[in-house]
This record gives sequence, structure tokens and C-alpha cells, in this order.
Amino acid sequence: MVLNLCEAHFQTTIQCNKLCADGYDVTNLLSEDPLTRRRGLRLEYFLRPPLHVTLAFRLKMELCRVDVELWPWRLDQGKNSRRLEIFSSSDGDRGQFKLVARCDLQDDVQVRFHHPNFKPRAPFLDPPPQGPAQIRRVDLWSRGPQSLDSVAQLRVSIPFSGADTALGIKSLAVWAAPARCCSSSEVEKFHEGHLKSLQMSPPSAVPTSEPLEPPDIPIPEEFLDPLTQELMVFPMILPSGVVIDNSTLEEYQKREATWGRLPNDPFTGVPFAQNSKPLPNPLLKSRIDCLVLQTGRTRVQNKLTNKPQASRLIVSAITSTNSNGGHEDPEPSRTQDDVRCDEPVACTSVSALTSRKTLKRKYECSFPSSAVDCEAVTRETVSHTTTGLNITHRH
Repeated sequence: MVLNLCEAHFQTTIQCNKLCADGYDVTNLLSEDPLTRRRGLRLEYFLRPPLHVTLAFRLKMELCRVDVELWPWRLDQGKNSRRLEIFSSSDGDRGQFKLVARCDLQDDVQVRFHHPNFKPRAPFLDPPPQGPAQIRRVDLWSRGPQSLDSVAQLRVSIPFSGADTALGIKSLAVWAAPARCCSSSEVEKFHEGHLKSLQMSPPSAVPTSEPLEPPDIPIPEEFLDPLTQELMVFPMILPSGVVIDNSTLEEYQKREATWGRLPNDPFTGVPFAQNSKPLPNPLLKSRIDCLVLQTGRTRVQNKLTNKPQASRLIVSAITSTNSNGGHEDPEPSRTQDDVRCDEPVACTSVSALTSRKTLKRKYECSFPSSAVDCEAVTRETVSHTTTGLNITHRH
């Protein structure tokens, strides 16, 4: 069978010319873990094209097919287009890349670049799997005898894309066979390594009497966060009209705060104001909750964890409780007077903890649900601040 060089055991190396987002590194495209591979490659939100992903093979290969899947369109679907280009090099690091395919996409996200004159040879006689029928097909161009038949490096490039579309590659597969210029010993060694990897693959799971997984109900695009592509838990409407999850907005504001910027809209960069700030979307949240109750899934990409999961706030609280109460404290509990007299450092830590709680409550008060809630949080903040000052003064 024609080989997929993006499998981990072929030891293909991959590089990217831009900074990748956390958890969406370019190495995900070649990962041995299926869950990690499905995360794909995605750049940081502030980076723009061009994007170049370069693969280097152990042997020179004859290309058969290149399957590329991009991240789906968002608000700019049907308004803008993005281009996908394939380059090849036959001389490794010293050679120049030649353009062998180009495709402009308006609505499609999956493209198959096919070598029209490819002929399988022993021992790789079986063709690659066909895949979905609705995928767009584009022929690879021959730019010389070695542009497709003796490829040492392959480059997938996105020279331009829509402004609102996530920039990256969701999945990648390069189907090829060793080139005719490779020696028989290299081809045999390459083939034996592939057969060993197939023998070492885990056997299929034995069917049990456990209940079947819930049906794979398609999730509407409006239920997914436009930045993380995950199912939203608490959707928020931004002043720009885009709906994102509250956890994504909080993470974005933290990153902006590290650069000294005020909380702003991730899609327009306009700072929030009293009459222009994020608002909850209760109607969309109720629809998402109904979907979760019907399917029992709280995640989109990780289908193995298809049971409802606890909130991350509850999980963090349980984790902190277990870390503090998982084993008995050999020392007896001590009163506040003992801490004040014997451990001045502990008193300082109590004051620091009080200050952190005060800052947290100030941040939570920045977007109050009502004037009454804001006033209550303000009174509680003043009380904690006074307590922390009194402890420091006694010390």
C-alpha cells in the first residue's frame, strides 16, 4: 500500500515559520496519538499569513497524493478566499522549492492534490484510501523529472486567508512511495520498518456488554467557540457581535494584561466601556445545555470522554482540598496568636493571600450582573482589605 509519510514511525520532520498557539503545535500533524493529531496546527490569533509548513523525508519519495484539511470558515465565509499552495524540493536543504500545485478556496476546507501519472510499484502496490467523495480534487503539476518523482522536502503554504478565519492546518496526509533512485536495500529497510510498526500497533478492542456511546449528533457551528473550536460552556456576546466562551475571553484578557492593555474585544481591539461590554447569551446557553443532555458530550475533539464533566472551578477546588487534606498534618493546629508571635513570615503570607483575594474580587466586580451585586462585592472587598491591614499592624 502507498504509505502515509505523516505517520510517526516514518520519522518525518516538520517545521513551521510562525509561532503556534498553545496546544496546537505543528508537531501535532505527525503525532502518534490520534487525539493529539486531531488538534492540528493553529497559529496565535495575532499572526497573519503567509504560513509555511515544511516536511523533510528520510528517503526521496514519489508523490501520489497530498490531503489537506484547513480550519473551517467563520464570519468571512463566502466573502473572502484563501489560497493553498504545494511546493517540492529534490535536493534537501540546498535545493529550491518548486510550485507544483495551487488552489483558491471560497467555501471548501478539504483539498486533495493528486499526481495524475503515478503508478504503484512493488512492494507498494495498493492505492491509498479514497476518503470522502465531496472533497475537492486538484492535480499536481510536473515541473521537471524530479519535482514529483524524487521529493526530499514538501512545503504546504497558505499565502493569504480571511481575516476572521483561524490560520492553520487541521489535518495533513502525504501519500507517497520510495523514489526509483533509492537503492533496493533502502527500500527494503523502509518497508520492513513499516511492517514492524503495523505489528506493534495495539489490537482492536474486544466488544463488551457496556452500553454503546451516544450517537454522533452533528454540533452546530454556532455552538463552537470561534477561537478554540470547542463546545462553549458560558457563551458571551461581544460588542462586535461575535459570540465566544467566557473562559476564552478571560484567557485573552490575561494575555492582553501582560502587555499592559485594557480589556478589549478580541476581534476589533476596541476597549470595553460602560455601555459596550460583553453580555451573557442565555438563549444560546440553553440550547447548548439541551445538546449536552441529549448526547452526554461536553467536548468536540475528545470523543473518548463523552460523559459530562465537572466545572473547572469545582475541579480546582477539589484538587486544592485533596492536596491540603490528603494526609494528616503531623503538627497540631495553631491559633492566630501563635502565628502572630512565633511565625512572622506566615503572617506576611496571610496578608499576601488577603491581597490576592482582594484583587480577584476587584476583577470579578469589573463586569457585575447588577448594581446590587457590585455594591455587595465592594463592601466585602473593603472588609477583607481592613482585616489584612490589621493583621500586618499587629505583627
